[in-house]
Amino acid sequence: MNEQNSKDIKNAIEAILFMSPKSVKLSKIKKEFPNVDLDIINLAILELIKEYVQKDTAIEIVYDNELLEMVLKPKYHKYCKFAISKVLSQTELKTLALISLNSPVLQSKIISQRPYSHIKTLKELDLIKVTKKGRKNVLSTTKKFDILYKKNKKV
Repeated sequence: MNEQNSKDIKNAIEAILFMSPKSVKLSKIKKEFPNVDLDIINLAILELIKEYVQKDTAIEIVYDNELLEMVLKPKYHKYCKFAISKVLSQTELKTLALISLNSPVLQSKIISQRPYSHIKTLKELDLIKVTKKGRKNVLSTTKKFDILYKKNKKV
């Protein structure tokens, strides 16, 4: 394999990691290069990781347990608040719709119909907030949700 092909593979892997909203399995990356040996893919990944370390950027590539992910280094986590374009799954969107249609709504009512993990994700994205009302949690949408909704709403 020539140097240009290796560089293309490394750049393609970088693009895959950059565009993915979550960890990518090594097996999925391998499927993108059906005619390339796994050792060459692993070498490209290690070179890419090394480049990010040498550049001393805010981004690092985590390679753990056959999963790869491009993430912010812990020092820069406070800037995650600017990321508003995480792609929500169809089921997470249904949970958000249920909350927004019934807002404010008891968390227990939502959990009886939807997975709890969705609430955690939506809260992390600052699309919903959880407030205490006695011993119960009440869910409602946030200003960030309202801004995004108005921005995408068709009149």
